[in-house]
Amino acid sequence: MVSSAARGEAARSMQIPHEVAERLRFYVYALRDPRDGRVFYVGKGKGARINSHVIEAGKGPSSERAKLRTINEIEGSGHQVDLLFLRTELNEAESLAVEQAVIDAFRADGHSLTNLVKGHDSGRLGLAALPAVVARYGAAPCPTIAQPVIMVKMQRGWRADMNPKQIYDNTRGHWKVGAEVRTRALYCLGIAFGVVRGAYRIDDWFPSQMERDAGQKRWGFNGAEAIELEHVVGTHVRDVFPNQVMYRKFLEGYWPAQRQQLAQ
Repeated sequence: MVSSAARGEAARSMQIPHEVAERLRFYVYALRDPRDGRVFYVGKGKGARINSHVIEAGKGPSSERAKLRTINEIEGSGHQVDLLFLRTELNEAESLAVEQAVIDAFRADGHSLTNLVKGHDSGRLGLAALPAVVARYGAAPCPTIAQPVIMVKMQRGWRADMNPKQIYDNTRGHWKVGAEVRTRALYCLGIAFGVVRGAYRIDDWFPSQMERDAGQKRWGFNGAEAIELEHVVGTHVRDVFPNQVMYRKFLEGYWPAQRQQLAQ
């Protein structure tokens, strides 16, 4: 472990002069492990924020957090953390946006960071696949579906960057559906946050074999993407799918008049 004296000397060597801090304004920075060249933290700040973590790492119980523990491990191996500026001369709003974008870029690449949060407004403005962004900004009401259809809320496992297979796997099971539904329903729509994320043809049903579903009479289905319903993907059903509802069945078909009745 690095001694207090050595840590103090390192901190002094990394001080940012006042005139430099003024020119930097707000900035986005990264902490990099010199042992393998991997970035382990991204943040935003101004003044001496970039080197505050290294100083903080030697101050007690909070050092158990992943970021500070990594710093201690680096210094314990005889190295110093690489402090990198990613973008300088920003205002605060710009620094928040750049920080969030950089964190999301690492997430998209499967690169884990020690950041405890994903970045400012990440859920609303951040990492998402193209269909999710289209739905986010332009969801129209779901049109009529003349065939028997069920809708299931799969948002507990929903991520905006999911690929088609992941959406299908989250939609197909497992649900408490009765014999009539298993006999009559032709299609299933996967719903997350009121928006249709996937539409699938139901071929057959199977009882859940998951341990957590034991005794719950939950079922999953085998099927495939319903090309004939691809026009409903990205539309919304918020008026018939309030937050507390997990499942809806429309065995006589789904049409606009139902939306008005169910919304009352």
